[in-house]
Amino acid sequence: MRSVRRVSAAFAATAPVAVLLTGCVSTQTVASRARLVDARIIASQSATEVTQANPSVIVGAPVVIGYPTGAVIVVAVRNDSARRLTDLPISVGFRTGSGRTTYVNRSTSLDYFESHIATIGPDASTDWVLTIGGRIPRGRPFATVGGSQLHPSLGRSLPSVAVSLRATRALAGTVILKLSVVNRSAIPQYDLPVYAIGLRNGREVAAGRAIVAHLGTRGTTTSGLALLGSSRYDSLRLIASPTIFN
Repeated sequence: MRSVRRVSAAFAATAPVAVLLTGCVSTQTVASRARLVDARIIASQSATEVTQANPSVIVGAPVVIGYPTGAVIVVAVRNDSARRLTDLPISVGFRTGSGRTTYVNRSTSLDYFESHIATIGPDASTDWVLTIGGRIPRGRPFATVGGSQLHPSLGRSLPSVAVSLRATRALAGTVILKLSVVNRSAIPQYDLPVYAIGLRNGREVAAGRAIVAHLGTRGTTTSGLALLGSSRYDSLRLIASPTIFN
């Protein structure tokens, strides 16, 4: 799942022209965005293993939701600081009583945002979702969030990206959501992670993730997302985390 790599080529070829046609974005800003995309590509080529927790981030116990061919993991995180935090590495795994640790998102074949949290606003909370295939490892699940190695340029506030449900259908026993994703800002978004979490009586019983490769300035797109786990939920939590900040 190398969506970051695929988008990089498209970004380099089309983004500068599209942005500069607006007449309000400098070439320096365009170059800064391209450098950030490239830095994420390079980072995704190395295994991510967080060994030191970020003191500014409170991490909840991961919720593991099994489905026939794997599991989806939901991690609640809170930024306990007054700063915007971006590109936070996250390690997820299982640890047995004997101390044996199995990481599930350390592979270099993963997308960047399968081992990083795009952003958390100041004094804000969000959820991060990971899907894994195959057998669930033994042990107690854990998640550790570290400090960012990237320091992207930030605007005065985080770009506003909204996601809403347009339709639901069943396909081979799986719930498929059709989502509308809207970029309310003047900042184009690339490799935008979108998460959906199904809740029953306030507890997570299903979840899924999708990536929107490109969402232009004040643009709208639709995205399909497979909701894995139980089809019996009474509410949905939808999240779209911005990835370009200035």
